[in-house]
Amino acid sequence: MNQLSKMRVNSFPEATIQDWTEQAEKALKGKPVEKLSTHTYEGITRKPVYTDTDLEELQSVNTVPGSFPFIRGSQPVQSQKANWTVSQQLSPLETFAQLNHQLQHELKNGLEAINFSIYPASCHRALPIRKSSDIDTLLTNLPLDTVPVQIYAGTSLSTFLQLLKNSTISSLKGIIGVDPIGELVKEGKLTATLNDLYDELKSNLDWKREHLPEVKTLWVQATPYHNSGASAVEELAVTMATATEYLQALVERGVPIQEAASEFAFTYPVGSDFFMEIAKLRAARLLWANIVEAFGGDEHVQKMTIHGTTSPFTKSELDVHVNMLRTTTEAFSAVIGGVQSLNVDSFQSEADTFSRRIARNTHYILKEESFLSHVVDPAAGSYYVESLTHQLADDAWKLFQGIDEAGGIVEALKAGFLQERIAKVRTKRLQDIEGRKKVLVGTNMYANLAEKLEKMSHSNVQTESGSEAGVTMTITPLKPITLAQPYEQLRFQAKQFEENTAKKPTISMINLGTLAAHKPRTDFASGYFHVGGLFTIGSPSFTNVEEFQAWLSTNLKTNYVCICGNDDSYSTMLDDVLMTIKRNSPHTNILLAGLPDQQRKEELLSLGVTDFIHLKSNCYEQLSAIHQEMGLTLNEA
Repeated sequence: MNQLSKMRVNSFPEATIQDWTEQAEKALKGKPVEKLSTHTYEGITRKPVYTDTDLEELQSVNTVPGSFPFIRGSQPVQSQKANWTVSQQLSPLETFAQLNHQLQHELKNGLEAINFSIYPASCHRALPIRKSSDIDTLLTNLPLDTVPVQIYAGTSLSTFLQLLKNSTISSLKGIIGVDPIGELVKEGKLTATLNDLYDELKSNLDWKREHLPEVKTLWVQATPYHNSGASAVEELAVTMATATEYLQALVERGVPIQEAASEFAFTYPVGSDFFMEIAKLRAARLLWANIVEAFGGDEHVQKMTIHGTTSPFTKSELDVHVNMLRTTTEAFSAVIGGVQSLNVDSFQSEADTFSRRIARNTHYILKEESFLSHVVDPAAGSYYVESLTHQLADDAWKLFQGIDEAGGIVEALKAGFLQERIAKVRTKRLQDIEGRKKVLVGTNMYANLAEKLEKMSHSNVQTESGSEAGVTMTITPLKPITLAQPYEQLRFQAKQFEENTAKKPTISMINLGTLAAHKPRTDFASGYFHVGGLFTIGSPSFTNVEEFQAWLSTNLKTNYVCICGNDDSYSTMLDDVLMTIKRNSPHTNILLAGLPDQQRKEELLSLGVTDFIHLKSNCYEQLSAIHQEMGLTLNEA
């Protein structure tokens, strides 16, 4: 038998999970393999390896696309429709004619849906459509027979539908949807009772059934929960609880379940946890299919319509070009997860032609160059993704049942049950950002101080003043945040100080030992300060105390220093360096890169060290204290 023939019949020896565990623990030098497990904000433990045994009790793993419970998507594989609609939300411009011109241009260059919000939606990008001519101007000369609309109307459709009746636009398809509970969560109040809004929705359905048969009118938003820090479990549970509330309301008003269930679309923002977001979208379809089945709806209406959008929660106002990378990975998750349409936000808040084009072309890189539009459910069969999907669905279902036991979504919000739960997750997320356990590139790691800081302004946003008159319900609202906010505040604060005083807030880096000896800690410390907007100036590499003493008398120009070196240079030089600094510049604040043991730490504090910076530090808290001591807080923008 020749060598090639031998290779053809050879195979790798079969390995068991026990074999892998033994080898892993050898690499870990005796530590248990469980040390490789990680814990998610959803309360799920990620194992270091998954095998086919993790799928043994998951009945829906062997289903095919287009079949119940639709984890693998709504379309059968034979349809070859693994594609998604390229959507992009409009932002207000000065006139509706300008918006129409923008839409015409973008529809010729890859846009496939017309997506915007209208008042009374509590969205900073909502369009103030107040008369029929506004609709005519906005939508004139657009191919509405082939391009769907995605119009979010907040709490009520009635005003927009009345304007639509009087406009020249005769037919639309897609979504013109409301989510009054979602608006309650964002605003903390409603100016009409939910029963009145449900009656109004039923009335609108009667008209819509005849005139807009291809339009969905209920658009359940996970956005207010996601943007306030909720985990995937909470997003799934609250959207299912909200949709169940609406389904029940319509059925009670005589709408057949087949018609009621067909009115739903869902929006899920997609964040940066790549596999978790894929699993979230797959789990959403499973949950919705089971809920509609329980109401008596058939397979046709058990299929879920999901609109995905890249997450505002993960974005930065400072290093906006990193946002371009984040939206790409988030869009990738959304597509793998199986959205039917997807909004990729522009990388900067005030979108221009260039940033909107980049966002649209992100879709086409995934479609045309990555061929994702040709693959149905590419995550299928992954031991990890399948297991994660079912864990999410199970945990979300338990929370859904808890919401039901609390009296439903509205009562759970009134009692603050969901707000308190989401607040705990948000706090943990921010703590991880502040302590740099979670990395935000360009924000809490790898900051670029040469980046021009221009705080994003929403000065062109049109808002309407709210009134407490007529308020029918109040709850504690969920306020949106971004993960980058803590560090962005420090960066803007430092920049404002520089502009007001013409002085850069600076820390001197005193380097002990050879370049090779101090460089790791010097680089770490420099990056540590940069994320707070603090500049650094480095000293030469001092190999003895005499060199440092000669340099100190004429070159130390800041009241803050950070000493960097390795453990050897610290043992031979550090004490003398500290005494020299205190003798020559007694008011200097001294930081030390590294974390000595407790006894040595106390010795160094007695010699003048102010604080220590290291991997276990809470970076944000330390930088905030430095800002205060430097007087930067007095110049906050």
